[in-house]
Amino acid sequence: MVRKFFFVLTAAAACLQWTGNALAQDGDRIETPKVTVTATKVEKEIEDVPASVSIITEEDIKKSPARTVGELLQDVPGIQVVNSGGQGLKRISMRGEGVNRTLVLIDGQQIVENKSMEGSALMIDPSMIERIEVTKGPSSVLYGSNAIGGVINIITKKGGGKPFQGDVSASFNGASSGFAEAASLYGSAGGFEYRISASYNDQKKLRTPLGLAPNTSFSQGNYGAYLAYNISEDYKVGLSYDYFKADIMSGSQAAGYENFYVDIPEWQRQKAAAFFEGKNLASFMPRLRADLFWQENRKKMRNHVDIDPNVVYMPMILDNYADNVNGQWGLSIQSDWAAGDHTYIIAGYDFAYNTLDADTEADTSSQFSLTYYNKKSKNKGYEYSHALYAQGESYLPLDFTLNYGVRWTYNYSNMTKAEGVQIYKDGTIPPKILGPDDLGAVGDFSSNAPVFSAGIMWQGIENLTVRFNFSQGFRSPTLQEKYLISSMGGGTIYPNPNLKPEKSNNFELGFRYGGYGVNMDAVYFLSLADNYIAQEPVSSGSNTTRYKNVSSALTHGAELALSYESPLSLKPYASVTVMQRRYEDAGKTTWKTGVPLVSGRAGLIYSHSFRNAADFKIDLFSRFASETEDTLDTVHAEYNGYLKYSSWATANIAMGVDFGEKRQYSLSAEVNNIFNKLYQTSVDIYEPGVFASVKFAARF
Repeated sequence: MVRKFFFVLTAAAACLQWTGNALAQDGDRIETPKVTVTATKVEKEIEDVPASVSIITEEDIKKSPARTVGELLQDVPGIQVVNSGGQGLKRISMRGEGVNRTLVLIDGQQIVENKSMEGSALMIDPSMIERIEVTKGPSSVLYGSNAIGGVINIITKKGGGKPFQGDVSASFNGASSGFAEAASLYGSAGGFEYRISASYNDQKKLRTPLGLAPNTSFSQGNYGAYLAYNISEDYKVGLSYDYFKADIMSGSQAAGYENFYVDIPEWQRQKAAAFFEGKNLASFMPRLRADLFWQENRKKMRNHVDIDPNVVYMPMILDNYADNVNGQWGLSIQSDWAAGDHTYIIAGYDFAYNTLDADTEADTSSQFSLTYYNKKSKNKGYEYSHALYAQGESYLPLDFTLNYGVRWTYNYSNMTKAEGVQIYKDGTIPPKILGPDDLGAVGDFSSNAPVFSAGIMWQGIENLTVRFNFSQGFRSPTLQEKYLISSMGGGTIYPNPNLKPEKSNNFELGFRYGGYGVNMDAVYFLSLADNYIAQEPVSSGSNTTRYKNVSSALTHGAELALSYESPLSLKPYASVTVMQRRYEDAGKTTWKTGVPLVSGRAGLIYSHSFRNAADFKIDLFSRFASETEDTLDTVHAEYNGYLKYSSWATANIAMGVDFGEKRQYSLSAEVNNIFNKLYQTSVDIYEPGVFASVKFAARF
């Protein structure tokens, strides 16, 4: 019913708009506004940003049939999309760092996740997004913990420029034979700005060259509301509410694990936020901003393991159930200071209070031990942090700009409850009160984490920016890593109450050029991490692991985004990442850490405008990655020593047309993996085989 409603709404809006074209004036054409970025928490043109930043624009999102935010990000240099065995569970690794080291923000506020082995999922529908700012490299001075790999800041759509506006879209994705629909109403009048949005996405099983991947369907709904009032030209207050709910299945195509799946019938996120912004408060204070928000993330999950006795020496059936609630209150205050004509400083305070209430249940049966027992446990804890930060830039002679920053963060975490019982179903063994070896630990932990950044930027040649940056990153251990035992996917991970915060020192040399049809952004980066948190087996060949601070991790590489707008309406382009990552611990060193040496996308775009009728574009491109090896994933590599993915490349074509007098309609189509290439980018499932997608969008 929901899908039918959206399709009817889409068709009705299109008909109304076609009728209204006769009344439209030539000057009413909708133009895409010039994009500015807020990667430094100050609005800047991208060429003036002293960091590696990639932008997914509103126009990119409008034309993409991507099912998830992860698919929108898959071609950004330095990014790996981690599938986690399903379509709706995509997470992001940046510059080789694990997904726990990528900070995911929505409107500058973190998606809270205190009980996850694989970091925060991207819990928002693409239709709700105005743009995505990807800041690569540590951003801990501005954003705090978890920003070692980088920051993904998802900026949602807000109000409009007229009293009544709207947009609708509908798409079909052949990778999973699924439909997605979205609609929103927005505008501004009398000083008020508003938006009401809704979307629905229903995807079936993933089609790979091996056939339908079992247990890979998902559906999600996203609803949002925004209201702001401009008190005056310089003062603004606003409220927003966002609700996201997903039903996700994750499975495996690995031999012997076809009966393994993760069923998440309910994964929801809701957030309410309020803000105040004042501009030009004084000659020395151009801006003051305060944000207050509440957020709750709830996940109900069943992890089913039915191990094939022909593959594994001990067949068993294991069902783990979890009901986790993560809560969060957050407050941030930032003031901008203009210290004369040559120095601009931002200073702020961040506070976050997170809670975790985790209920777990396990049903286990084994043919060999002839046991069947049920285990229930409850864990509760909380953590909070206070942070002060300041970052400035000073304009120097000879077109140099000096950037510098510092952040001090105090973190405190406390696991207050860990209790449970194990009951044997045959009744011959009395119930067992569970202890720390079954439940995890209780306890508290605090840390102080000062971090610094410094850099210099030169813009002495027109259209060219050269930058060199040093930055420090840190990441505090989660409640999961310090106190909670996790038994998922047939393996068990033990916590470590003695974990220390991760720290890293990072260097970056970048060049950005835009002129004469050429656009280039090239960067070399080096990261040196200490006390890196990883999982290590408790014994050789075991799929039981424990969190540990390894001695060090080194990552270095280069990213290149290059394109040329030729006079023949042809645009060749390439976005390439070359990267290596090394772990060292207890005298052992490995470069086989799951990172491809070379990956990226390259293609050729042809564009043509049919006067006042339509704008057409066709894009022929390839995605590719070199061979990948991983000796660190001991759970999945138990029987062959390490994971290994072959090199791969796919051929793809995308076409799009904008039409209507104001180009208010767009129709996009893609055919991906044309030659039906069989390949993997992460464990458990293969990527889609050949498939087609189509999307229609309209604005009124």
